[in-house]
Amino acid sequence: GTGTKQFVGDPIHCWNPAEYKKKFYQKYSDSYCWIHPMYNVPMDEEIPFHAKDRWFNDVGFYRWVFLMFLLQAFFFKFPNILWKQLKDYSGLNVSKIVGMTLDTQMMTQDKRDEQMEHVAIFFDRWLKTYSQYRFNAITQIRDKLSTVFFCFGKRSGTYLTGLYMFTKLLYFVNVIGQFFLLSAFLDLNFWTYGLEAMYTLNKMGRWRDYYNFPRIGLCDFKIRQLQNVQPFTVQCVLSINMFLEKMYLIVWFWLVFLLIADMINFGQWLFRALFPRAGERFLGKYLLLLGIDRKREKALFKKFVNKHLHADGIFMLRIVAGNTSEILTLDLVRHLWDRFKAVHGLAPSEGATGAPSPDKGPKGSGGEKPPLARQPSAPIVEEDDDNLPPKMID
Repeated sequence: GTGTKQFVGDPIHCWNPAEYKKKFYQKYSDSYCWIHPMYNVPMDEEIPFHAKDRWFNDVGFYRWVFLMFLLQAFFFKFPNILWKQLKDYSGLNVSKIVGMTLDTQMMTQDKRDEQMEHVAIFFDRWLKTYSQYRFNAITQIRDKLSTVFFCFGKRSGTYLTGLYMFTKLLYFVNVIGQFFLLSAFLDLNFWTYGLEAMYTLNKMGRWRDYYNFPRIGLCDFKIRQLQNVQPFTVQCVLSINMFLEKMYLIVWFWLVFLLIADMINFGQWLFRALFPRAGERFLGKYLLLLGIDRKREKALFKKFVNKHLHADGIFMLRIVAGNTSEILTLDLVRHLWDRFKAVHGLAPSEGATGAPSPDKGPKGSGGEKPPLARQPSAPIVEEDDDNLPPKMID
């Protein structure tokens, strides 16, 4: 297009001797030199006489830039593909839970309570289905190892957490691999590419990498004339390198940003996964907003966090909190907490703020119905819904 022609021009244009100025000669030399490697010799140096001595600085990577970008894009996408394919093996449709919770924000309070009860019931069924079973010593050892090393243990409640941590690790490893990949592809130290560019720009006031991205290359080819084979060396302009030089500098800055961001993000999630108190603080904040003294009910609270929700339950609540709002997450935590207390023969939370208690009867009924008297059926969850949440938390 016009923009490509203006900023890049023809990717290659070779200068031919006078006797080969016809158009088809020009096209031949341009096409040949584009698909064959060239070499770069500075203008103040002589071209080596022997052909084998000329390839000390060959130029040819530009032909594969497009395919390299496709390969890089696949490596960036692969962790996301892995997450989408494996997360459903947890038995919980992550996207559906987030979507159903998000839908309640436009509902009336009664409808919201009913919908949240649906979500809480399905949540509870999932937690009970994949609760930890302790049949013998071997099972206990296996579950302990799964909890410590996040070996995708459904029974120990660490499958989703471990899978998500592994996905985060893949993102981090991918960025490091991108530096090594581009270093090998461009035949330079891509780790310091941006630093060297900024140093040169600061020292000389301009930056042009003629060595790694030469503007001019030399191309050798032979032409058969009857029984004679005549060698030619032509000089070609590589205008595409001017564009690639700046583009890879932008890629360097982007990869450095991703490296720092992924490292911080992975560290945060690793801390949350390794220290159970992080989950207790996360849920304690919501219980405090509900007017519940978690210190007074310390034993029950710890059992709710560590024995009922497990790491995966807390992880799902973090997903909901990151993709919805504090109010909706507060409602869901209230329903889960009240259901947990009801199972242990305790009354639902009294005086909870932010939403009415689930044991309140309809207006005008003149009384209250017992907790969990109405048990709506769990929502239908499609098995083939493999979309990620609307804005996956970091």
